[in-house]
Amino acid sequence: MWVEFPDHPGVGKPRPVVITDIDGDLLSGIVAKITGNMSWDEAGDVPLLDWKAEGLDKPSLVRCSQRFYFNRSELLRRFGRLSLRDAEHVNDGLAASPDVPPHRRRA
Repeated sequence: MWVEFPDHPGVGKPRPVVITDIDGDLLSGIVAKITGNMSWDEAGDVPLLDWKAEGLDKPSLVRCSQRFYFNRSELLRRFGRLSLRDAEHVNDGLAASPDVPPHRRRA
């Protein structure tokens, strides 16, 4: 999915994300940031091995520690699906990332 991701308060850009949780109402949940900056190497950073097959245009990684709440209406477009092995690695990355609650958008 693509969503306007708030990198800093008041600053953001449309970027790909991985949906990590969906609330029971199916209208909201939590996403994690995908970046093409492969130099990150922090707890929970997960390189996507199958990035091309997943619809990305360059090598990318999921920053599992950078998550935020979303409403379904904020999703811009769908672009792909994680391979099983990348989904498993992201799940491991979520478990390894610092226990920081997802950010909430400011109105």
